[in-house]
Amino acid sequence: MPTAFNSSKTRPYENPFARWDRAVWVFLILGTLLRVIWPLDMEWKFDEKWMFAKGVAIAEGRDAWPWVGMPSGVGLRNPGLSIWPFALLAYVVDTPVGMNQVIQWINALGVWALVLWVLKTWPKQQRSLGLWGIALYAVTPLAVLFSRKIWAQDLLIVLVVPWLWGHSKRHTLLGAALWGCFGALLGQIHMSGFFAAAALLIVTIAQDRVRWNVGGWLVGSVLGSLTLLPWVQYLLSPESRGASHAGFSPAFFVDALRHAWGLALEYPLERAYHTFLRGPVIAGVQTYLAQAARYGLLLLLLWGVIARALDGKQLLRLPEVVITYAGCVAITGVLMIAARVQVYEHYLIVFGPMLHIAAAWLVLKRRLAVLLLCSLQAFLTVYFLVFVHEHGGAPDADYGKTYRTQTAEERALPAVSTP
Repeated sequence: MPTAFNSSKTRPYENPFARWDRAVWVFLILGTLLRVIWPLDMEWKFDEKWMFAKGVAIAEGRDAWPWVGMPSGVGLRNPGLSIWPFALLAYVVDTPVGMNQVIQWINALGVWALVLWVLKTWPKQQRSLGLWGIALYAVTPLAVLFSRKIWAQDLLIVLVVPWLWGHSKRHTLLGAALWGCFGALLGQIHMSGFFAAAALLIVTIAQDRVRWNVGGWLVGSVLGSLTLLPWVQYLLSPESRGASHAGFSPAFFVDALRHAWGLALEYPLERAYHTFLRGPVIAGVQTYLAQAARYGLLLLLLWGVIARALDGKQLLRLPEVVITYAGCVAITGVLMIAARVQVYEHYLIVFGPMLHIAAAWLVLKRRLAVLLLCSLQAFLTVYFLVFVHEHGGAPDADYGKTYRTQTAEERALPAVSTP
């Protein structure tokens, strides 16, 4: 059957192992390596230090098991589940680097779990799209950045995979229960998950009223919400008052586009971003290759939008998965704006590969275009990690000094003698 992915100049997209599609596996392997290389270059600021210290204190019995977590960017404290994984990890590893390496490998394995999700649950004619979307997710800069530190959001992949898998199998009792359960748990790791879970439910109801097991979803949602009860009690207490609110802003949609297209490295680098764009420096010469890659991505975005707009028939035949995941992201943005939530770049982590599946579809009319999209983003990610490694982080930016740099500075301090 013809699909929106066929091209008259190339072999059909139904076969994920076709000649051009073999490049997918190169990006998947590269994305795996990027998540685990240079663990000492992790961010080591207040949040990471607090989370590590809290996890170790709980594991050693110095702190009680918490029912609410650390304060969030909007003033509310996060649910307790946002701390529990680090307390469990602290029973196994008791050093920052050891804990960070576990988190890095969890995210690396998460990439391959997403590959299995596509191969096992997607229709055959759409698997090429799914694999290219996961490949783009594997190498895109912010997805790699948020796979490499001791932060609750960096463990969202553990819940995103079964959440998406369950949704894909929602016509079965078990699948619907998984979808409901892990959707309820998402927001307990980071509150953006509450909005994403609600958005995916809204899209599914509008798109698929009768083809999913509602009873299974309800049972799973109730089970996943049990650990939320102490946090609900906190919300009803005077302690929760004073949460901050933002005015109307389309920042969510701008950030989503930048994140999907690999153009959001200004977030961790801030003022150092302009220095970054002038590199990499080769033999003392600023090559401006990062800037060229940035312009190349912008041109690909423009080409993809124009090409899809001109091909009206295929635009009207959007694959169901693109409608579902792009719709989930869009509705999440609407819900956050309606709730007047201040949006940050890291709120997009909860979507996992959704944004990148939509981005891959935009340029998938030509395999060369999607190959170029992955290549340019992979280049920026590799160079970003090299930049951080060579500069010891971005000391005057959000990234801050790396753990390696800070510990080296501490060792270099003269010992303080006591009388």
